[in-house]
Amino acid sequence: MQSALKELKFIYSQQTSEEPLADIYETDDDLILEIDLPGIDPDEIFIKAFNDILMIEGIKSGYKQENDILRYLCLERNRGHFRRIIKLPVRVNISGGTAMYSNGVIRIEFPKIQEKVVKIKIEKE
Repeated sequence: MQSALKELKFIYSQQTSEEPLADIYETDDDLILEIDLPGIDPDEIFIKAFNDILMIEGIKSGYKQENDILRYLCLERNRGHFRRIIKLPVRVNISGGTAMYSNGVIRIEFPKIQEKVVKIKIEKE
């Protein structure tokens, strides 16, 4: 647990390129996150979860320099290392999480922890 906490401290101190956009929604049973990562090899994406923190990080490939004649006139797409840290809004079972990459979007699902209110009876002495 100490190493996980140290890693999370390290996470917040690094500068990264633009964070990928995310949608977060829930069903009765699951918390679902969809993160835009177009053009990124799924093998270059790393997902980590600890308690109520989710971290998605990876590397967007560099610019293609096919020959000496090629000169970029406009470079608007970010390249390099990226990281997105999300505080999960509901309690989930992080060990039950799954991730699927399709058409430039990674979909991460966590089963929600079903919490119940328990009534405690007061006994008289």
